[in-house]
Amino acid sequence: MGQGVTKGWRGSLWRSMGQRRSMGQERPEGKSVGQEGSVGGSVGQQGSEGGEGSPLQQQVEVMVREGRALAVLGWWELLRGLLVFALCSHPRLQQDPEAFLRASRRVLGAHLWRALLSVSLWGQFAVGRSPAAVQELGQRLRARGLRPLLALPIEGEGPDGEGEAWFEQNCGAALQCVGLAAASGPEPAMQLKITALVSQRLCEKISLRLAEPEEAGLNPEQVAAMLGGQVPGLTWLSPEENEHLGRGLRRLERLAQAAVAQAVQVLVDAEMSHLNPALTCLTWGLMWRHNRDGPRARVWHTWQAYLRDTERHLRAHLAQVGGAGLSCGVKLVRGAYLAQEQGRARARGCPAPTWDTPEQTSASFERCLRLLLGAGARPRSRLSLMVATHNEESALAALRGLSRVPPGSVCFGQLQGMGEHLSLALGAGGLPVYKSVALGPPEVTIPYLARRAAETAGRWAGPGGSGSCCGRSSGAGSAPGPESPKFPKKIPEFLPQKLKKLPLKTPKACPYMEGGVVVGVALVEAPPLGLNPRNSPKNPGISTPKIKNNAIKNT
Repeated sequence: MGQGVTKGWRGSLWRSMGQRRSMGQERPEGKSVGQEGSVGGSVGQQGSEGGEGSPLQQQVEVMVREGRALAVLGWWELLRGLLVFALCSHPRLQQDPEAFLRASRRVLGAHLWRALLSVSLWGQFAVGRSPAAVQELGQRLRARGLRPLLALPIEGEGPDGEGEAWFEQNCGAALQCVGLAAASGPEPAMQLKITALVSQRLCEKISLRLAEPEEAGLNPEQVAAMLGGQVPGLTWLSPEENEHLGRGLRRLERLAQAAVAQAVQVLVDAEMSHLNPALTCLTWGLMWRHNRDGPRARVWHTWQAYLRDTERHLRAHLAQVGGAGLSCGVKLVRGAYLAQEQGRARARGCPAPTWDTPEQTSASFERCLRLLLGAGARPRSRLSLMVATHNEESALAALRGLSRVPPGSVCFGQLQGMGEHLSLALGAGGLPVYKSVALGPPEVTIPYLARRAAETAGRWAGPGGSGSCCGRSSGAGSAPGPESPKFPKKIPEFLPQKLKKLPLKTPKACPYMEGGVVVGVALVEAPPLGLNPRNSPKNPGISTPKIKNNAIKNT
């Protein structure tokens, strides 16, 4: 690419991403489309067209609203989901999930702790690294029209004193993840956090440098050259930092090459906002090297709608990618670091980079979605979009826009163990849907499990509750959601008969749900389970596939 694009790169993207400015004056306008989305997906070869009033849209909307696709869920999944939500309602777990998980390991001992997590949080959201466990999970998901998206939930600096050895160990785990994803079936994909391979402290320093008027002297060509083996010689880094940057970039390139060789798409996650400029910079280098050939992106980047500047940065990103002639893969989420972002802002005495209310986050998500669908509708567009959300309104809004874009260029993603009603309905409609699954033993997935517990706990908050980034009416802000949905008086007939006979009681406080759905168990408009099933209407003759559901082998 020539000097004009490089100059535009420097002027329109990195400086704006890193600069500090007041966040309190902006207010978005727009219609709300939903709340939290987390986690990812990738675009498959096949895709079904949908649009306003199309048969596909009507079919999926009916399945989502009525929950007809949920009949495939088995005993174990239902019971484990109920156990997870009961656990997440514990006050101490709600207060500090990560500290609670670490303290419980010290109290219970490693063996009992792992056993309990395997039938609760970890079993709900994660899978072991053994090929047999991943293969079984992949087969079960694909039998339901879904696909696995293996996520390596490693981030941060690691144990003190381990240094490069810890990052090299993570690189080995990431390469193993590539192999497991490649063996999981067609259209494989994986998620990656760059801070698993490059120091978080170094990423923060790069981000701060990118905010300075003279910039960091980094552009896609320079990052791509360093990924290709050029020794970093940045004058504003120490020799040790330059050496670590070189090693980290070589780890990233080794992983990208392995993924490209095995046709595995790599979805790079966004993280905390003060790290994101550096993460985007490094991801751009990977895209520069690997997204030139072919109509589809091999390296994807993630954009968080709960950050105030996302729409502006996303618009600049699309312009830069188009000017460089690259395929572009975008994963649109709302964000999963709300508590950390707000806590960091309070500690520093500055405005939070996130929107103040759930409604503002929803409006931001919708504007970004419209921007991306518009970009995908342009002639000869090479944009692939993943709408990563658990909210049905957000997913249905994207579904209504499918008629504007090429078939297969939009996919959907939800976390494993959450939003099952939505995933199954979209998958039954022939749409590409991925379930993001954390890969690894419980010890290395604690931060990931803590965020899942916090998101789940937010759904137990009734009127005036704390809310969650994932919920329908709680998003990137601390404002409470509206009154929780009401339970109907009768048990919907679509629920499996075995569920209706469970001798369980509804919790004292109705769970804060996602469109009437207890996410994880995904009971659409679920009533108190103690109701007599004979009070329900007769079976309307809904035909659903019968799938044997065995518990995942957590090995």
